[in-house]
Amino acid sequence: MVTPRARNCGVGVIGATDVRQDGADSNRCSTKRKGYLSQDSRSAEAFPYNASMRAFFRELQKRQVIKVGIAYLIVAWLVLQLADVIFPAMHVPDWSTSLVLGLLIVGFPLALVLSWIFDITPGGIRRSDGNVQAVVAAKQEATELFDGPSIAVLPFPDMSAEKDHEHFCDGLTEELLNVLTRIPKLRVASRTSSFSFKGKETDLKAAAEKLQVGHILEGSVRKSGNKIRVTAQLIEASTDSHLWSETYDRELDDIFAIQDDIAAKILDALQCRLSTETKPDATTENPKAYEYFLRGRGYAISGGDRDTALSLEMFQKAVDIDPGFTRAWVDLAEQCAINANFFSKDEKWRLLAGKAAARAMQLAPDQASSYAARAYAHSASERFAESERDLRKALELDPTFGRAYHHLARAEYHQGKIEQAIDNFEKATEFDPDDFESPLLASTMYFATGDDDGGRRVSGIGVERAERILQDYPDNQRAYYLGSAGLFTLDQHERAKEWAERALELNPDDPATRYNSACFFVKYGEIDRALDLLENSVISRTWIENDPDLDPLRDHPRFAAILASIPE
Repeated sequence: MVTPRARNCGVGVIGATDVRQDGADSNRCSTKRKGYLSQDSRSAEAFPYNASMRAFFRELQKRQVIKVGIAYLIVAWLVLQLADVIFPAMHVPDWSTSLVLGLLIVGFPLALVLSWIFDITPGGIRRSDGNVQAVVAAKQEATELFDGPSIAVLPFPDMSAEKDHEHFCDGLTEELLNVLTRIPKLRVASRTSSFSFKGKETDLKAAAEKLQVGHILEGSVRKSGNKIRVTAQLIEASTDSHLWSETYDRELDDIFAIQDDIAAKILDALQCRLSTETKPDATTENPKAYEYFLRGRGYAISGGDRDTALSLEMFQKAVDIDPGFTRAWVDLAEQCAINANFFSKDEKWRLLAGKAAARAMQLAPDQASSYAARAYAHSASERFAESERDLRKALELDPTFGRAYHHLARAEYHQGKIEQAIDNFEKATEFDPDDFESPLLASTMYFATGDDDGGRRVSGIGVERAERILQDYPDNQRAYYLGSAGLFTLDQHERAKEWAERALELNPDDPATRYNSACFFVKYGEIDRALDLLENSVISRTWIENDPDLDPLRDHPRFAAILASIPE
């Protein structure tokens, strides 16, 4: 199975939620700032508890325990009604009705337990032990996350009259996330989680509970020509208190100062410090180049072929305006590599990826992201050994770089290093709690090596994470097509097929959607449909050659023709 590299969020564009338009009261501060670092122990304890309960409730729904309970009560009521009518006519002793009631009461918890333990599948009744690990993992993640101050940045919506600056707002939100993630001991909700709120009217306290954070930063952006208004406010979730709020009316040239000031005010409110070693540098002083960069980041979030092309255009404009803009070169290299790997065999993307990566290395030779950019360029030209080398160097510089582990695993897999790929997909799963791709890709490899228990374990984790994503972003085809394979592994065959069909319904022409759906239908036994989907899908020959999901097709003449059509 394969999927284009979704940016850490991977769930589409950033979204707006319940933005208050009372930012005119500048510099509002709460008297509750003192003792803020402790975060109200009752609130901090409640959030992981509720997260664990939500995971448990999802598991009840998944195993259809609730449906079984309701059905049992209905049937029990009917049985009692029949007993009340029939028993007297048959001269059955009066205590018989009480006996039936007692048996039905005893049978109720037994029915619930059996529905939890077993699933009814097309292959018969089977023990449903695959998702236990997912529930345990979800509870562990929820509990472990609450240690120290925490914050989520809700997407800043576009309040401009023309509504044509959405991607600028998306990029600005992501930049604020980048600043905050570099604050020591401050836990920041991931892009995936934060970006799921676009277009939703969400209660802030409920949003904080869902994101498992103690504080929320929200705001809005209004842009007209070179004028920009940014409102921002920091809210303590447990009390709904405003710790700080401000409105900035500036020229676009001052966008960097706005970002720095917002970050500084948050640091002050949370009583944290921004390390001078980790504070990110915008690497450009040109506001127009930075505007294109923000738009490019906004487009890159979705990971689809059309938005990838738009992000490439934005990053190219940014580096044309400022050839010394390091971060724009890094992202340009990455998007070129994604396009080359999954959407186009045009040689220009490989050449541009190499050029962008070389420029990033020239400008910032000691940054992990520069080595990652060069690794992406190597992978675009199918130089996977060189890609592996640079990704390892990136991880030396930043051992918590979750996506580097993910791409290292991919590079190893292309070289047939299955065991090493499994290890690094596991590390990616560990370092990025929103990464559903890595565990679901690792599942296939576990089964290929004969470790069925390992495959079911990571499938459970991956499916649980995919379900979390789909609750907030129900049109994410990647979660559906990767999750369908995990569900099949967990013996939920019909539900798996529903997910695969939904992915195809959402984006039937996307190469990655077609490829992964083909892998699913091979497992499901619909070989002709799998071959139909495999045509005009991904263009990575080495991945197809190593994918164990396609082993049943190896001797099929149509498969041989499809493989022959892909250049080596």
